[in-house]
Amino acid sequence: DTARPPARAVAPPPAPHSWRANPAASRVALSGDTLAVETGPHAILWDENTPELAPPYEVSATIRKRSGRLHEGTGLLFGGTGLEGPESGQVYTYFLVRGDGSFLVKRRQGAETPVVLDWTRHPGIRRDAEGGGRPNELRVAVGDTEAVFFINGREAARIPSSDLAVRGRAGLRAAHGVQIEVAGFHAAPAR
Repeated sequence: DTARPPARAVAPPPAPHSWRANPAASRVALSGDTLAVETGPHAILWDENTPELAPPYEVSATIRKRSGRLHEGTGLLFGGTGLEGPESGQVYTYFLVRGDGSFLVKRRQGAETPVVLDWTRHPGIRRDAEGGGRPNELRVAVGDTEAVFFINGREAARIPSSDLAVRGRAGLRAAHGVQIEVAGFHAAPAR
């Protein structure tokens, strides 16, 4: 009678990172604190290890478009709920810049995407150069009464929090057909 030890469950190997994308077709790789993203259709991304936030908090990252058309926007999202599901159930605010030197603030409310602040030129945005984009540091300070948007350390807009989705996850949004590098993503309660 040869007794065998009980079988042990084998856990799957850990994921290479905790970033998730919707749609999942986007390619995501993490090296140090730099995230490389390649989209097919536009995509939203978030770090599963970052908790949901309520004001006051800050979200920031430095984003560089490696390839993609001049008018394709990339940037931050915050106040996100339902991110894992179809767009019809998603709610979030997004803050994008594009290579022509302009920025945008919009909300997603399910199938609707109302414009909060339409594409506006800002002198602080580093415009695309020959062969690709240049890094832009985006930051939003979300408070109980207003959110303040910064581009490369310069204030770009102040918007009442009541006009935005402000409670939920923070992450990134990228237009279709772009490759971006994201460094230093940070989302945390304000100090």
